[in-house]
Amino acid sequence: MTGSLPQRISSTKPLQKKSVVSSFLFKLCDAKGHATKVALFRRSDKVHTYQLRSCLSLPSQLQDATPVEAAWRELQEETSLTPSTVKLWRKGRAFSFQDESVGREWTVYPFAFLLKPPSDRTEATHSAENCDSDEGDGITLDWEHDFYNWHDPEEVLSRLDEEGVDATMCGQKFVPRIADSLKNVYPEYKLGTTAGRRLREGLQQLQNDHESGARELATIALNILKDILLEIRPSKLRVERNEDKWNVWWRDVRLISWHIWKNGRESMGAAIGSALLSVLADLEQLYEERGCEDDVDRIVEYSIEKREAMTKRLCEAFDSYLREEEIGKAVTELRKTLRVMTLSASSTIRESILHFLRRDGCNSDVSFETLDVRILESRPLYEGVTLASTILSTLESVREDVTRPKVNVSLYTDSSAALAARDVDVLFIGADRIAGFDGAVSNKTGSLPAILAAKHISPQARILVVSELDKVAQAESIESHPEEDNDAEEVLRAWRVAGVKGADVIDSQLGDDGLAVKNVYFEWVPSALIDSYITDEGVMGVAGIRERSTWVKQQVHRFFDHL
Repeated sequence: MTGSLPQRISSTKPLQKKSVVSSFLFKLCDAKGHATKVALFRRSDKVHTYQLRSCLSLPSQLQDATPVEAAWRELQEETSLTPSTVKLWRKGRAFSFQDESVGREWTVYPFAFLLKPPSDRTEATHSAENCDSDEGDGITLDWEHDFYNWHDPEEVLSRLDEEGVDATMCGQKFVPRIADSLKNVYPEYKLGTTAGRRLREGLQQLQNDHESGARELATIALNILKDILLEIRPSKLRVERNEDKWNVWWRDVRLISWHIWKNGRESMGAAIGSALLSVLADLEQLYEERGCEDDVDRIVEYSIEKREAMTKRLCEAFDSYLREEEIGKAVTELRKTLRVMTLSASSTIRESILHFLRRDGCNSDVSFETLDVRILESRPLYEGVTLASTILSTLESVREDVTRPKVNVSLYTDSSAALAARDVDVLFIGADRIAGFDGAVSNKTGSLPAILAAKHISPQARILVVSELDKVAQAESIESHPEEDNDAEEVLRAWRVAGVKGADVIDSQLGDDGLAVKNVYFEWVPSALIDSYITDEGVMGVAGIRERSTWVKQQVHRFFDHL
């Protein structure tokens, strides 16, 4: 689907290293992703190489800042598709190979894009009966291709494996090395029908879940892995005569984990990745000992249980900090009200607040009379409203306890963050990712304005990040982490419900050149604005974050470098 490799040449010169992207276009045939199709494009007779050959994609030399930017550019140039009609579905593991006949050593970055149907740009679903049709796909081919059609990726890969370089589809040969790239973005093929389907459904579940926080998604990821491993057992594997079943199984387990980490919800990837790394460390011992296969389920389940204990430790650390630091300070200053501020509906923040309210000590050793909780609404999904309702529901069960402080809950619009921050004692946020390089925190958009407002309006306020340590990513700069720009429909829906004047005009022209509705979920808060990190291992500074990041990086290299 993109430009081709150079013509073959004879040369004795050292191989020249080149990086390329290889992109594939998929569509789902049902809402749960039970079936998929991949597009085959035929090269036109106007190109210099591989004329009239079928291709899922042809590599294009990397000229952009990042591989994914190059993939998006080529996709738009050659199909006219844009983010309003497709989304980046998966990233494959980069791989390299040498082709001495053209004097190159290629490093290939595979990507898979998912077509959105015109009837509903928010849900990528097609009916099974018309999934083979190209009607309504919105693809306009450039001069490099003359037509395309849809095929079962399992059938395509099966034919390539059986017939090799002589394989054809619709009477046309394939371009070279296409199977390697496709397998890198479509791991279902190797896993078999049941396990492959569960992986595909699991990835869709993680991608489409915009309600669960990073902590909850990490637990969901472990349950997905557990379901897949029920179908993947060393004794069930079909391997070559000279292959060890346990070695093949261990590679499959790590590859599945890599795809769940990278292709589930990458913006939440720190928590998901850490959870998977922890369970891989436990499964590694089983692999090395060639232990009992039935222990696989027990090991994964134990990892899930450990996560529950981790949350409890974090809640206790949060409770201790408030009582020792803030409540203690209130006693000294004879303050009668403790004012706290937060936003969104982080499950970590929610559980920490509820733990503090339920704790027996809260009704006896506190000196203040009122707990003033201020919550920003957190558009476009208004998660702050959900958090407020949860707190109020919990208060109903303890409202008759007269020894507890009175709790006032106030909701503020996002734009009134400065008003919410007046005289606040503590502002705390969760974390979807913590950059190991410098401790910067990625959290729900609105976090940075809220903190800046608090720093200006109430300079005495303490800024806290309340997060499990598994949110810490590798020691990379924040620029290396992807920005998640979500469906504009979430923003438009709120405008429609509110009857915003002019919303219909924006709605009708969305997708046209010169108009965009941005719905970026997360933004970065620099570590210089953060006073402390409250974690499941206690109160930390940036040094503790960097130490954890080093561990994560070591485990990533150990488990994923040699797949």
